Amino acid sequence: MTKVLDWVRGNWVIVACGVVILITLVLAPIFSGSLEEGVRQTAEERARKVSEIAGFERSPVQLEIPGQAPRSGSGVVNAALLETYREVTTALREDADAVRSLAVEHNRKGRGVVSAEAFPRPPASQRETIQFDVHQRILRAYGALLTSVRAGEPPAADAVATELQRRESQFITNTLRKRSRADLDARESADLAAELAKARLVRYGERARELSFYASTQSLDMPPAPQQSRISTAEMFDWQWRLWVAEDLLGAIAMANADSPSVVESPVKRVVSLTVLDELPGGEASGGDSGGFGGGGISGRRGVDGEGSDSTGSAGEGAGDDAVGPVVIDSSVEAALDFSRTFTGRKSNSVYDVRNVELVVVVATEQLPKLFDALAKRNFMTVLDMELRPADAFEAARLGYIYGTAPVSEATLLIETVWLREWTAPFMPADARQALGIGAGMAMGEG
Repeated sequence: MTKVLDWVRGNWVIVACGVVILITLVLAPIFSGSLEEGVRQTAEERARKVSEIAGFERSPVQLEIPGQAPRSGSGVVNAALLETYREVTTALREDADAVRSLAVEHNRKGRGVVSAEAFPRPPASQRETIQFDVHQRILRAYGALLTSVRAGEPPAADAVATELQRRESQFITNTLRKRSRADLDARESADLAAELAKARLVRYGERARELSFYASTQSLDMPPAPQQSRISTAEMFDWQWRLWVAEDLLGAIAMANADSPSVVESPVKRVVSLTVLDELPGGEASGGDSGGFGGGGISGRRGVDGEGSDSTGSAGEGAGDDAVGPVVIDSSVEAALDFSRTFTGRKSNSVYDVRNVELVVVVATEQLPKLFDALAKRNFMTVLDMELRPADAFEAARLGYIYGTAPVSEATLLIETVWLREWTAPFMPADARQALGIGAGMAMGEG
């Protein structure tokens, strides 16, 4: 035993290694089993996470793009994707806001109302008399409008008669050397008649060179003079609105005639009549409807199907005395279309109003497309229908209308005009807003 112990002390390294080998042989299977289980679990966990990541990459994603159809795809919704989406939608929203602002600016054209006192709410102290002031302002505005577009009438008949009498006297005494018409023979009477006809045409031609086209206040949709009875503020506002309509239509005609020095060369020769077919809804004749205007048709038809919608804006009488606050105009609302009414499908809604106009003009037949183009460029206007018939230029010349030598036609146009409420509604009195179903109490664009 002593010898064994001595050997162990002398060879302790060998003994230690042997012990380690024995322990390893005993414990190795135990540790190896545990290690294998840990590795297997780690591998399975990693495989599960990889599968989840792959599943995220195949996850369906639908992106709502403003103004476009939703886009579908697959991928991982992460911070980078969300930031890109935010940048895209922000840019689109800014573009949409810029387009909307341009549309409002184009539709409004910097216009206001003829009386800031009357709209949207006249002072209570002037409520009984302000209608007369507004009417006079409207009449002056129509006169200024005709002047601005170089429109007017042929020379007045009495003025022409006076000139011809003077010319007759000069021709008899200076040219024919006679004292009076009674002293003329048949040939001299014929010469006098020819001279007077020439003088009349010269006078008509001089007037034609001063004008771009013929139009008068009688041919426009002028409001009748108010009587002593009080009218609604909605009707007064309708006067203003009809003036805006006339501004756009006559402005378009002036645009079509811009390259022509006079009526003789102009594409559009004369405005025979301009009639706004749609009245403010809500009156008895329109069946108490509200929320927008009806449709219209050629030859003075009114209402969606050619009847009704004949009120005078008296809807909501007394509502104009209520407090007038901000209006609710949500420009993000999609306008519903109804193609059973017109080929454009447009009708009045919470964003814009549609007012149809019948315009009767004498136009150079081959240049009619110039008028259509000018209407579209001037504002949101579309020709829905047209009736065309030949015009008698010789009969017109007898009345003082000089059209030139090109063939002319009388065109009756049904024109759709669109008015964005974002700028028209703030001018509206309370009864007009009520008739059109425009709410109040919130800032525009909210809601």
